[in-house]
Amino acid sequence: MIVITLTDCPPKVRGDLSKWLLEISTGVYVGNLSARVRDELWGRICEHVKDGRATMVYSNNGEQKLDFAVHNTTWVPVDYDGIKLVRKPGIKKREKNSDQIETEKAAMSRAEKFYQVQQIQKHQARKRSTAEYVVLDLETTGLNIAHDRMIEVAAIRVEEGREVSCYSSLIYCETVPETIVELTGITADKLKKEGKPIEQVLKELLEFIGDTRIVSHNASFDWRFLQQACKQNNILPGHPHITDTLNLARQKIEEVEDYKLLTLSKYFHFAILEPHRALADCRLTHQLYEKLKRIEAED
Repeated sequence: MIVITLTDCPPKVRGDLSKWLLEISTGVYVGNLSARVRDELWGRICEHVKDGRATMVYSNNGEQKLDFAVHNTTWVPVDYDGIKLVRKPGIKKREKNSDQIETEKAAMSRAEKFYQVQQIQKHQARKRSTAEYVVLDLETTGLNIAHDRMIEVAAIRVEEGREVSCYSSLIYCETVPETIVELTGITADKLKKEGKPIEQVLKELLEFIGDTRIVSHNASFDWRFLQQACKQNNILPGHPHITDTLNLARQKIEEVEDYKLLTLSKYFHFAILEPHRALADCRLTHQLYEKLKRIEAED
C-alpha cells in the first residue's frame, strides 16, 4: 500500500501519477506498487516537483509496518530506536540573545532525551511482552469444573525462548479416581503426604505468573479450572492474556489424527519423559509453542 500527497506541484507530475495511482482527493494518490516501481516513481516526483511539496507513506516489513519519505517539506521523519515518527517543525520567533538560545537548547535537549527514553522503554516493554511468557498446565481428578478438583499445577517462565524458572506443586486431595491414577501416576496417598493446601498453591502460582502472558495447551480447560478454584477460595485470578497452542496447532498442522499435546509432541519427535504430569507437559507445551512460532514465521 502506498499513499502520496502533493502540494503546489506542476500538472505534469499529477498527470504522471494518475497513470499508476488512484487520485482519491486533490493531490492525494493511493495504490499498490512494487518496491522497484515505487522508488522509480518517487525519484521522478522529486525530480519534477520543482518548488512543490511531496510526502509518501508506504508499507514495509518493520515493526510499524510503514515508512515515510518527504521532499521539500518542513515536517521531517525521525527514527526513535527503530520507531519512525514525523516531527513538527519549530515555530520561528524573534531573535534571542545567546544566553536565551543556550537555555532553550538545554531545555529542548532534556525534553528530547526524556522523550527518547520513554520511547525506548515502551519499545523494550513491547519486546518483553512478546518474548516473555509463562507456560501453565494442570492435572485434575476429572473434566467437570463443578465437581472435580485440581491435584497438580506447574508453570515455567520463558524469556527469549528459554526456560528461566519454574513452579510446580501437588495439591492435597483425599481421593483420586483410579482412571486418573493410571493416567498420571498420582495417588491419593502421594497427595496426602506431599500435597499443599489449595489456597497456598493458588497464591504461589498467581504470584509466579504475575501479569505475564500465559501459554497453555487447551487453555480454556486449564483457565476455567483455575478460575473455579480461585472463586471457591476467595482469590482473584486476574485477567491475563492467554495464548492457546491447541488453536495455533489447528491453524498450522494438518497431518495429525487429533490435536492432543502428546499427539503433537510425537508428531514433532519431542522427548516425552512424564506424560500427564504438569511440569513435564509444560515443557512439551513450551517446545510446541516455539515450534509453531517458527512455522508461522516461515509462512
